[in-house]
Amino acid sequence: MIQQFDPNRRQRPERMKTRNARRGRKKVSALSRVLAAAGGVLMVAGVVMLINYINQANQLKAQQESLRQLYAAATQTPQPEATHQQELAALAENPPATEVPPPTLPPDRLAASDRFLPLMRRNNDLVGWLKYAMFPEIDFPVVQRDNDYYMFRGFTGESNLAGTVFLDAENSITPRDKNLVLHGHNMKNGTMFGRLQRMMEPAIFQTDPFVVFDTLYQDAVYVPYAVTLFSVNPGDSAYFNIVSTRFDSPDAMGDYVNWLRARSSLVFPTQVSEEDRLLTLVTCHGLNENERLAVALRAVRPGEDMKALAAALKEGIRRP
Repeated sequence: MIQQFDPNRRQRPERMKTRNARRGRKKVSALSRVLAAAGGVLMVAGVVMLINYINQANQLKAQQESLRQLYAAATQTPQPEATHQQELAALAENPPATEVPPPTLPPDRLAASDRFLPLMRRNNDLVGWLKYAMFPEIDFPVVQRDNDYYMFRGFTGESNLAGTVFLDAENSITPRDKNLVLHGHNMKNGTMFGRLQRMMEPAIFQTDPFVVFDTLYQDAVYVPYAVTLFSVNPGDSAYFNIVSTRFDSPDAMGDYVNWLRARSSLVFPTQVSEEDRLLTLVTCHGLNENERLAVALRAVRPGEDMKALAAALKEGIRRP
C-alpha cells in the first residue's frame, strides 16, 4: 500500500518542540513571577522592620534623654530627707551634753537615694543608675525583675528591641551582694551595652577608668580588673558561670576573679581583695550566640586615692 504524502508530517515535531518550549517559558515565567513576588514581600517586610527599628531607636533615645533630665533635676534639688540625714550626721559628730546616746544613721542608706524617687514613680523596678563618662550612651537607669521581662522592653514596659539594662534576678542590693551582675544588649547603634566592646581598647580605660553605679541605697565608683570573653555554653572550653553573686568563701571569690583576669583581653594593675565589692557588666559579643563579653570591676575603696589609682591604671593597662 502506497502511503500518501502528508506535507504537515515534517512540521509536527517542530510544532511540538515549539509548544514545549513555550510551555517551558511559561513555567519559568510563572516561577520568576512567584520569586519576584516573594522577593517583593521580603523587601517590604525588611523595610517595615528597618523603619520599626529606627522608630524604636529614636523612641529609646528620647526616653533616655527624658530620664536623664529627670534624674539630674532630682539630684540637684535638695530633698527633705537629705536635710534630716545631715542633721543626724551633725548630731552624731557633735552629740549634745546629755546622757542620751546620739542618733545613728540607718545602715546601708544614703540621703542621696531620694533622687531616685521621681524615677521610681515611673517604674518601681528601678534599682540604680549606671554611668560611664567616656560613653554618653552609658548613662541610664537599671532595673530588676526576672531575667526575661526587660530583654525587649523599655524602662516603662513598652516593647523595644534594645530592652533595658537589668540587674540579675539572683542579685540583692540590700543587703548588697558581693558581686552585682548587670545584663544588656550589644546594640549596633551604641545604646544599652553597645559600647562595651570598645572597652577592650587600652586607650578607653587609660583615659577614664571610673565607672559609676549608684543603687537606691549605696553610691559607688568602680575600676576595671578584667575585660574577658567567655561562653555560656557548658560544653565549650571557654564556659564560665558569670552569675556568682555572693561567694561561699574568699577562695571562691579569688577563683572567680582570677579566671576572668587570666583570660582578659587587657592586663590591669588593679588589685582585688576579698573585702572588695564587685560589679560585672555582661553583653553578647561576635557572631557566636554563646559568646559573651564581661567587663569586670571592683569598687574604689574608702579612702583610696583616686588620682593615684587613675595614674596607675593609665600607665599599667596593656595588652597581654
